[in-house]
Amino acid sequence: MSKRYIYMMLILNMLTNIVAYVPKMLLEQRTNGSILAIVLSVPIGMVLIHLYTKYLSEFPYMGLPEILKKYTPKWFRFIFLLTQGILWFIAGLITLLAFTSITKQFINPDMHELSILSAFLFLIFLASMMESRKVLYATEFILLLNLPLIAFVIYKSYTSEYIMWDSVSVALTYFREIPDVLTLSTALFVYSGYANLAIFNRYFKDVKLKYLWVVGALGFFTLFTTYVIPIGLHGFDGVASFTYPWIATSDSIRIELWIIERVSILFLGLYINISLASVILHWHVGLEQIKSVVPKIKFNKKNIMPFLIVAIFSLIAILFQLFVKEIYVSNLAKVWLLLLLPAQGIGLLLLKWILKRKRKEDNV
Repeated sequence: MSKRYIYMMLILNMLTNIVAYVPKMLLEQRTNGSILAIVLSVPIGMVLIHLYTKYLSEFPYMGLPEILKKYTPKWFRFIFLLTQGILWFIAGLITLLAFTSITKQFINPDMHELSILSAFLFLIFLASMMESRKVLYATEFILLLNLPLIAFVIYKSYTSEYIMWDSVSVALTYFREIPDVLTLSTALFVYSGYANLAIFNRYFKDVKLKYLWVVGALGFFTLFTTYVIPIGLHGFDGVASFTYPWIATSDSIRIELWIIERVSILFLGLYINISLASVILHWHVGLEQIKSVVPKIKFNKKNIMPFLIVAIFSLIAILFQLFVKEIYVSNLAKVWLLLLLPAQGIGLLLLKWILKRKRKEDNV
């Protein structure tokens, strides 16, 4: 398959970053290291992507389940892939619950949240069980459909007559503040789309990226835009009062486009599309990892285990929607983001160790 799909996974993850919990967390820490975290995330993110793709390129047409099956004990493979699969599921769950809440608050307040979630789950349920190749094709289609409009929204954001560049200047004066681990890990989320190669490497002979500097530049631009535009439109202090800063930001920008007067109408539609694609990708990767270590269950000679796994995912999402308050979902997002950086480090060390073992076996 073309390497453009690798760039596509990275870009999709960057765009998902714009609305949900990442902007809020960075803006909450605007006086405590967010600027430096954004800057540091570029070299760290590029190093992580370079090393991960370099190591995986040594295992052409093999996903992480196949690599671990060949080079690690069964007990380790079970624990590692099950844990990884759960982490991917949680990543999708957080996004799913966030845009369900946003849909309820800003698009259809009269519709029950459970009905909204059920509609989204129906699409995600079916799509996440598709063949991996088809998931990539669907994701590419969604991106190509939405990218021009997203670029238009970003352009309108930067050219808005209401943006206060003095407030942005105030924010930039805190560039000397040292970020904590959570803030740095939150900024690094923008580059973490490469981790989906744990499954999609099955379709590539070599995943090393020729234009890695473009990824670094796009990630920095995404983070910078995510951070400074809400501050510019709402003020350095005022931006702290919003749960979803970019929803309020898009509602502050006016356009003259037929019946659309505010960017928020366009932005919300785009965000739902991108978020759906992101959840499908995360749940598919989580499903493939868990599926590789659990026994098959046959019904009419067909393995129904993938159906059962996604059904459990969906049931947990419904239970969260019914019984878990939004503040606790936000705290879950913080814990997940806090685990992101060490999890990436552990993944790289594991691949490095396996690669050394592979080379020793090849030399025997």
